[in-house]
Amino acid sequence: MVVDLAEILWRLLNTMGIKSTLSYVLDLDHLRRAIAECIDGKYQILHLSCHGDEKGIALADNHQPTWVEFAGAFQDMSASPIALVMSSCCGASSGIGRAFEDQARHPRIIFGSTEKLGFSQYAAAWAVLYYRFRTDGFKISAAKTALEQIADVVHSSFVYRRWDERTKRCLRYP
Repeated sequence: MVVDLAEILWRLLNTMGIKSTLSYVLDLDHLRRAIAECIDGKYQILHLSCHGDEKGIALADNHQPTWVEFAGAFQDMSASPIALVMSSCCGASSGIGRAFEDQARHPRIIFGSTEKLGFSQYAAAWAVLYYRFRTDGFKISAAKTALEQIADVVHSSFVYRRWDERTKRCLRYP
């Protein structure tokens, strides 16, 4: 049986008692629908598992939206998820932060790696992140603790980018 990272995470969240929905996104239209479902369902986190690089992400239809095009997918929504977890190579690269800077809608926090990593590294990182949120609550201190633990046991390239209303930029931690 082949199981992908998204399904593993969904199963993990269920065992932790965290309400989650698993959706597969085939193209940009389905991505927009998934964002809308996240907002309409009042989920705090949108977790996206896909391929990526410094320029953007790759969707199942082989379209590779740039970070600017990706950020644009959030703009027709009534709101944005509080957090965006990018389970993709380079999912927290500086490009994603810059892409949201000129946009009205943006997540307050973006989690991910700035480098290309393997399946097992992402699986371990997200287990730590969601465990911290489950244990400590969904707050910045829990995110900081999770990233310190992830850096210690998984890889140091995991970061979060936090929206700063004063500067209208995504600031990086660490």
